[in-house]
Amino acid sequence: MNQSKIFGFIEISLVNFLLFFIDITLRYFGYVLINPNPYFLFTLFVSIRYGINLSLYSTVTGTLFTFLSIYLYNKEIFFNIIITWEVLKIPLFMLSFGVIVGFFRDMYVQQINTLNDKLELLKHKIELLEEDIRKYKNVTDDLEQKLVLEKKGVSLLVDRLKEIEYDSSEDIFNEAIDLISEFIGAKTVSIYTLSKNDFLRLKVRKGEQFLPNSFDLNKSVVLGLAKEFGSSNINVLFLTETEYEFEYEPAIAVAIKDKDTILGFIIVEIIEPEKINKNTEIYLKILSDWLSTLLYASLELSEKNKDIDIIEKFSDVLEKIEERRKRFKIPYSVIIAKSNKYIPVENLKSFIRDTDYIFFDKNTFEFRIILTSSSDIGLKRVLEKINNYDQDIKILEAYTKYA
Repeated sequence: MNQSKIFGFIEISLVNFLLFFIDITLRYFGYVLINPNPYFLFTLFVSIRYGINLSLYSTVTGTLFTFLSIYLYNKEIFFNIIITWEVLKIPLFMLSFGVIVGFFRDMYVQQINTLNDKLELLKHKIELLEEDIRKYKNVTDDLEQKLVLEKKGVSLLVDRLKEIEYDSSEDIFNEAIDLISEFIGAKTVSIYTLSKNDFLRLKVRKGEQFLPNSFDLNKSVVLGLAKEFGSSNINVLFLTETEYEFEYEPAIAVAIKDKDTILGFIIVEIIEPEKINKNTEIYLKILSDWLSTLLYASLELSEKNKDIDIIEKFSDVLEKIEERRKRFKIPYSVIIAKSNKYIPVENLKSFIRDTDYIFFDKNTFEFRIILTSSSDIGLKRVLEKINNYDQDIKILEAYTKYA
């Protein structure tokens, strides 16, 4: 029973009781001689407002109160009075008019409810059609974009390649993320590097974040398959019985390989479902091959004359890291410190991750560290490592820059 009917029963009971109270107080003898009868008028109102069911309840209630009023003042001849037409016409009129009016009222309400149901059904159909239109539009836009890019793809790649500094991995990553995002039209694209212990670290991201900035590769089914087969997408989760945590599963992942070595992954974090297909994976594979070639060339050039970066390169690298922070909202941290003695290269490298930078001056024993994709928590952790290594190392400056 809905709240409207409950309220209706309470309303009818209270009003009829009020009419009865007035009746016995003023000695109206059940309103038998009053025309129109108050019980009849109220029952007519109830039938219009609530329909047949509650009009019947009002009729029964009004009739009982009428008979009770007559009984209180005419106990001896009660049965003789209630069988007269003057008394019987009251419940008969209430019943007949209440049923007739209530019937038409119920029919009217039923028609309204039927039309409302049809309206809701049509609204739902419109929503489904709008969703289909959105999907078809996304597919059409995707195909149109791919056709356009296929025509100008070669010239676009050549123009971009001319602008990239091969000895700067930062420039390569920054240009790559723009190019990938433009080619596939994803909402969020990231490039992660892979360390030797299968730990992924964010290098650059364009769009709203979904995946953590760093996490274990083994936590992701999609990335595990991409490592094994070169590429994978989130559809494999429907085919696997392996337990997985959704927060570590990207939409699409493609490995960036140098021969048999995986340098990292191009990861599509957020993209329209219609674009998760083999065509998109093929485009990403082409771009990952291009990216791995550039990164390999960059690594060869940068490793020719150094075991660790010289201090003079600090400003150039920091400038590119700062540019990436502004463009892609990726924080980084900087540490400038000085030792009173020579520190072996391997010991310096133990302070940082594979994706970080360290610069050393052999003459002054000053060293500078750039922690990529690092918050103040990461900065604090590295400072603790330095302090545990040698408490005589003086920290000249340490800070984190956020987006």
